[in-house]
Amino acid sequence: MFNFLKSDILKILDVTQDERDALFSHKIYNSINNIDDLHIFMENHIFAVWDFMSILKTLQKKLTCTDVPWAPKGGGTPARLLNEIVTEEESDIDIYGDYRSHFEMYYQAMNEAGANTKKIESFLNNLHFGVSKSLDKSSSPLPAINFVKTTFSMLENAPIHVVASMFTFGREEVIPNMFRSIINKIDNDLKGRLKSFIYYLDRHIGVDEDEHGPAALKMVKVLCQNDETKWNEAAKAAKMTMRARVVFWNEILAELKRA
Repeated sequence: MFNFLKSDILKILDVTQDERDALFSHKIYNSINNIDDLHIFMENHIFAVWDFMSILKTLQKKLTCTDVPWAPKGGGTPARLLNEIVTEEESDIDIYGDYRSHFEMYYQAMNEAGANTKKIESFLNNLHFGVSKSLDKSSSPLPAINFVKTTFSMLENAPIHVVASMFTFGREEVIPNMFRSIINKIDNDLKGRLKSFIYYLDRHIGVDEDEHGPAALKMVKVLCQNDETKWNEAAKAAKMTMRARVVFWNEILAELKRA
């Protein structure tokens, strides 16, 4: 137990320091040296982008009414914060000035970069079978399969404060700025084929850092209040989510080394 006595985000940051250090210093960022390496990364990471959107919509379903007929859920401040995040995550402005979700931006970036989108397309087309069966039917990359299945096992019957912690501490901001500089270098050699991917990284991570991150932290604080049990559960979920991302990076790195 982490012995949270007050609603203190700093304590969650403290107990997850090892995981955050492992993510920010991971060897995967320096192992993407060319377009083929980037394809392997993107073909796995697109599933994490979809996974992230699924956590977001789980929060929306729990905090707001998405059914017809509508009925109030009393979501209050967390619902407002969540709806503001959903607006940009699901209908942001892309590099061409059109509105689309961050997942669709990533998919577009994969196409422009020449990455294989068949497995993520197959996965989406088979979702009516359920997430687990769809992953298997689509022959999804093994790192992606393991990562998504871990997320959904955590989401199953999770209370709202746990889902909020998963969302807040497992965000895409775990991709450091150094990764963007590596992508810029590859893009220079490819004469701009990665411009949509660079835009995605800048937009998604920038918005997370400046707007969504602070809003998500506030959401966790409001949902946990002064309940020590909730803070302990939120901290445990944060550690598990970050550890899953470390494993995900490890497995993609292993794929890069085998290529």
